[in-house]
Amino acid sequence: MTKYKLEERMAAAQAVQAGGRIASVAKQFGMSERAVRLWYRLLEEHGKSGIKSHAYNWTAERKYQVLKYMQENNLSCQDVSIQLGISGSSTVWQWEQRYLEKGKEGLENKKKGRKPRISKPKPPKTREEELLDRIQYLEAENAYLKKLNALVAERENREKGNG
Repeated sequence: MTKYKLEERMAAAQAVQAGGRIASVAKQFGMSERAVRLWYRLLEEHGKSGIKSHAYNWTAERKYQVLKYMQENNLSCQDVSIQLGISGSSTVWQWEQRYLEKGKEGLENKKKGRKPRISKPKPPKTREEELLDRIQYLEAENAYLKKLNALVAERENREKGNG
């Protein structure tokens, strides 16, 4: 689902609350009907705080209780998210998928950010590789010094010609 600012979500839900049809409000705001319907229902059920809330930092046990409640009451992910004030039915759906795939362990909070990069230890260089590296370094140094000498000689020739 596309992310919308709180003000946009609130305005769309309030437009429906004021009597607008979901389809026309969705078109007016450039949103999906499903999103507008969800925000409207959240606003009706929980007021403005329903649209603001997010399902961050829920414990695995709490997520499990939500899924258990959903199953026992034969509810859809969207119905549960509205009843419990979880903004976005995809959140509950993701919990359910992770639970089905990995059990309760799948409901544990995921670590944020990139995985630390573990550099592979380089095998020690052979004597031959060390000597080749040394030759490359000396060749580069030699080329640099030749270029430097040529530039110095060129400058001296210019100074002699002007002087």
